[in-house]
Amino acid sequence: MSPITPEVRACAEIFTGNEVCKEKAKSLLREYCLPDGLLPVEDVEELGYVKETGLVWVKQKNEIKHKFEKAGSIVSYATEITSFFEKCKIKKLSGVKTKEMLIWISLVEAIVKDPTSDKITMKTSAGISKTFPKEAFMA
Repeated sequence: MSPITPEVRACAEIFTGNEVCKEKAKSLLREYCLPDGLLPVEDVEELGYVKETGLVWVKQKNEIKHKFEKAGSIVSYATEITSFFEKCKIKKLSGVKTKEMLIWISLVEAIVKDPTSDKITMKTSAGISKTFPKEAFMA
């Protein structure tokens, strides 16, 4: 079930339009001390943000796959992505998967230990985590 209920929408800042939403996504990632290229979304229709809870959602026209060359990872972004942002952390992530040895695995969390760290750790729903250079996910 999507956390984006009418009640949540009523409390949210909602942005529309591809360019506005892409810039807001980068801005929020930077504000929370995360690499600003983590959400390389395209054809974004809506981005919502609830400051009190950290809930962020993105709705895009089509699912996309993006290769992070420096990380050597292919990541799939669904048409709806939801997550909760905290300082240096994305948790309860949905709509994002990574390909590991021919299998798509859901990513559920991204953590930077502290704002000065040059590493980011991605955690999957299977309990697997992998650490990458933060620069691999910079826009």
